[in-house]
Amino acid sequence: MASSEDRLPRVAHAERPRPDEKILWKTGADLNNGWLGRHGTLYLTDQRLVFVPTPLDHLLGAKRREIAREDLVAIERFPLTSGVMPRGAKRPRMYLFANGVRYQFMVPDLDPWIDILEVVYTRAHEADSSVRIPEIRRNGIANALLDIM
Repeated sequence: MASSEDRLPRVAHAERPRPDEKILWKTGADLNNGWLGRHGTLYLTDQRLVFVPTPLDHLLGAKRREIAREDLVAIERFPLTSGVMPRGAKRPRMYLFANGVRYQFMVPDLDPWIDILEVVYTRAHEADSSVRIPEIRRNGIANALLDIM
């Protein structure tokens, strides 16, 4: 059963990545909303995260979603430990917590997504100490990219 934080807010469509935004990372992704999954592309830009559903999913009612960079408070890997298969035949996923909502993304490159988010926020914090680094929740993985910064 889905919790209240799994319900996506009823909002207008987010804008697609704009020309003034620099795309830092993008991959195909599935966005789960309780039992319903939507297929599309997840973009990380220099300003926000944007999910753009496929044209078919859009026709079926899927909306473009965005998470402003300053709204992201936690990133969690599910399951927390790599190599562990979740119960109930669930696919490993990335939870993004923002504004009281838990976004569930299934991406083909789960740990690299978490790594790049951690690096982007760490760099932003080093440039401006008022930028908050979201809590990263996962076990047994050290982000080697942070060692070479």
